[in-house]
Amino acid sequence: MFHHASCSGFTSSSLPRQRCLSSSDVTDDSRSLDIQPFVEALHDDGYEADDGWRAWARRMLSAGRFTPALAAQIWAEVVAFDDTLAALLASPVPTPDGTVIVSGSGKETFKTFNVSTAAALLAAASGVSVVKGTSSSVSAVSGSSDVLAALGVPALTEPARIPELVGTHGIAFINYASFCPRYAARYDGRFDFLSPLGFFMPTATLAVKADAFLHGLAHDDVRTAALGIHAARPDIARGRVVTTWIGPDQRIDEIAPFGATTSALLQHGDVQLVRRRGDGSSTRWQRAVRHRSDHQTNAEVLIDALRPGGDPAATELVEHNAAAILAASRLKASEDEALRLVREARLDGRAQRLLSRLRTADSKGIR
Repeated sequence: MFHHASCSGFTSSSLPRQRCLSSSDVTDDSRSLDIQPFVEALHDDGYEADDGWRAWARRMLSAGRFTPALAAQIWAEVVAFDDTLAALLASPVPTPDGTVIVSGSGKETFKTFNVSTAAALLAAASGVSVVKGTSSSVSAVSGSSDVLAALGVPALTEPARIPELVGTHGIAFINYASFCPRYAARYDGRFDFLSPLGFFMPTATLAVKADAFLHGLAHDDVRTAALGIHAARPDIARGRVVTTWIGPDQRIDEIAPFGATTSALLQHGDVQLVRRRGDGSSTRWQRAVRHRSDHQTNAEVLIDALRPGGDPAATELVEHNAAAILAASRLKASEDEALRLVREARLDGRAQRLLSRLRTADSKGIR
């Protein structure tokens, strides 16, 4: 079973409640020595700087030295480095109550089709206001920007247009670089593996007034990711970081009905870990949900996953992740209710109709 929030907050009897960081935990005057290589790489350029940055990233994760406090220091450096991001954080883009940021780390060891993009569409068709970050792929064939382009659904390049798109369609896709162009120019394309930055930056950089987030992580340390997001964006009241192990050396940054899913549930300063173990994934399931070899075919799999008669393996995977988005938006929604609501939106054609409307959306400020 998947666990969602109750109206009184996230609860579970399986694991202890853990305290989120307070400001005193992450603003110590003495800066960690681990931040220095990051700062040097951020302000430098060239092959040598990039190699040093990648070595730092591997060292932080392999040695278990990436912490929420370090995430807070990294965030402070990035905000100081990127004036556009700093300005947007000072006055975040307004969105409707209940808006959910949807993001993912990528860099999975088992590559699925663009599940989070499909789940965001299905959640929006179910009535949730969604802001979904997009980017082109480094470690897979098709990133979210690539598959949206193949679908004919443009992504915003102007954050100011988010309220219009969310108000009209319930969802806005926007390129991460629109919020942090200087940082994105330095970061993009430098990592073909999961770095510590993928733990929290995809959520944190989307400077909108959201009530919740759902972040997929291709790593088992979801607690550090949730605390890192909270350290960077304490204005987001609640959220969930998810990961699923589906077999030896196979991990995805989504919730799945197979394998072992771990979630870090964040709400108002508390983090709760919840684990659910199911049967191992079958070869047929993996074949149905795997990442395809080109943008157009990945787009076609996404379309099929939103159809009333779509492939059961793909539709089930999308529904579970869309239900998590819905539950993040509506605290009183139970797991069964959330799944029922998103399934209805798929079966009655609302998801397909939303996709059709987005394909004809005004392209001003969009690419």
